[in-house]
Amino acid sequence: MQKLRDDGGSGLVTVPKRYLEKDDVLEDGDIPGEIAVDVERLDRRTYAVRISEDGEFPDLQETEFVERIVGQRLFSEGFRPGSAD
Repeated sequence: MQKLRDDGGSGLVTVPKRYLEKDDVLEDGDIPGEIAVDVERLDRRTYAVRISEDGEFPDLQETEFVERIVGQRLFSEGFRPGSAD
């Protein structure tokens, strides 16, 4: 489990190296010198951390996580696809 640490009044948390490796963030096993990171507050105590790739941030709406949550919400609210007939 990660711990939130104080960094000059801001909260600081690390991203596990195994996640950075999985997402091809590392270069030769190391974190690149200059890489942009965006932190967005999604809800109470819930944040999204995005790491840029070629200067662009991944669109949250196009992530598998968000698509899964939307699908679960639609399913729980009784949405059923119509038939082709």
